[in-house]
Amino acid sequence: MEKRRGPSISMKMILASTLVTVIVVGFFGVANIISLGSVFDDTAKQLQDQTEKGLTDSGKLVASTLESSVARAVRDNEFTSLQEVVPRIAKSSNKVSFVFVADPEGTVYAHSDVAKNQQKLTDAAWQTVKGQSNEVVKDRLKLGGEDVLLVGRPISQESKVVGYIAVGYSLKFLDEELANNKKKKEAQYNGAITRTILIGLLFVLVGTLVAVLQGLRIAKPIKLLAQRADQIARGDLDTRVEVMSSDEIGLLGENFNYMADRLVVLLRDTAEKATIEKELEVARQIQDALVPSSDTIDKGFVKLAGYFQPATQCGGDWWTFHELSEGKLLVIIADVTGHGVPSAMITAAAKASCDTVRAMTNDTLTVTYLLEILNRAIYESAKRKFVMTCFASIIDPKLRTITYANAGHNFPYLYREVDSKGEFGILMTRGNRLGDMVESKYQAKQMDLQKGDVLVWYTDGIVECENDKGEEYGEKRFRSAIRKASTLDPAEMRESVVQSANTFFGEVPRKDDITMVLARIFE
Repeated sequence: MEKRRGPSISMKMILASTLVTVIVVGFFGVANIISLGSVFDDTAKQLQDQTEKGLTDSGKLVASTLESSVARAVRDNEFTSLQEVVPRIAKSSNKVSFVFVADPEGTVYAHSDVAKNQQKLTDAAWQTVKGQSNEVVKDRLKLGGEDVLLVGRPISQESKVVGYIAVGYSLKFLDEELANNKKKKEAQYNGAITRTILIGLLFVLVGTLVAVLQGLRIAKPIKLLAQRADQIARGDLDTRVEVMSSDEIGLLGENFNYMADRLVVLLRDTAEKATIEKELEVARQIQDALVPSSDTIDKGFVKLAGYFQPATQCGGDWWTFHELSEGKLLVIIADVTGHGVPSAMITAAAKASCDTVRAMTNDTLTVTYLLEILNRAIYESAKRKFVMTCFASIIDPKLRTITYANAGHNFPYLYREVDSKGEFGILMTRGNRLGDMVESKYQAKQMDLQKGDVLVWYTDGIVECENDKGEEYGEKRFRSAIRKASTLDPAEMRESVVQSANTFFGEVPRKDDITMVLARIFE
């Protein structure tokens, strides 16, 4: 047997366990990195939101503080004190980029950059607050290459806008904080990746080591089982495995040993069965020799055609014919109770006894004497464990008669055309079965024969076998088949009757042997 190629089961277990460990460690590592990034992103967002909110609140407070001073300065048209206050407010915090107060046309009343006092504003900050009637907050305003958060509001007197206040906060420090946070995030990323790789390698190493040990522990008995199975496949039926555990592998080993024991028994039984089959085949061949062939038997005044089908390899049915002196013809049909080899042995004993009696008596042979001798032979051979029904008949062509005696067998049919109408008669006489009682006696009867008469000897198998519905073929169907084929030669008649019965039985196995002999009188 060619050995199968491929990785061993232990290698598959090791690879599978290592792969699972790598996947699990990788999954948790990626999840950890994603979680870490999410924490840093949330922190950065929170820092940005809090910073912008604080600057916005501070800008609103500054604008609210300046509003009353601006209102007086505009009313009095005196901006000197305002021009002194605004620069001080800008210097009060390093986060303030600029503060200015301007009229509705953009002319500066006061500016943190004193050089811009009385100048006209055109920059983005002014463009953002100009014309607004409500408070303005503008983040990320680009001024001079710098990001600025702008807070502005209009100044009203008697429902009229007389000017605008704007406070700008530099976001450079926030950008620096966010950049530092990003660097920390990247550093943490790198550290997390390094830790994940190191921890992952450790887990993979430990997992692989455990997988190797476990794989070898599990695979070793399985490998041993495979080796033992290979030995059995190569013919070593005495090999067994040693069961060393109580788990599933131990159970597998026990079942393996049990199957090996059963295999030995099975092979022994198979060999014995083969021997028996061979012996049965020999017995079948011997039994086939006990009955005539299926060829038509033509004796001029009568033609015979027989049919023999045992239910198993050896049957209990038997029939034969012999030529006697003066052209007489002996026809015998018999049926042993049951079928199989024992019944076949009884038929062999009956055939031997019949041949002996015929050879010794010949001219003086009678059907009653024949049955008496057969009765004693069956009685002595079977010891009443088996009995045989038998019908013996002698056809005399000169007297145109049939003489017969019966030992518990089915009555044969005599089918005759009377006034262009077919009628069935029976060859009726009774007697004990052969082997029932050693002192049994039998009565002979005689019936005249006419040209065209059809004789049918049969065993009970054909009428008692059933189809798939459990229905017996029965005497009625049997007689109907004979009537339909009554004009044919015996061989054709036999085939027609057998075909009718087989059609009825279908594929159902026959439960009993079937034997028939059909004859037609021609002279």
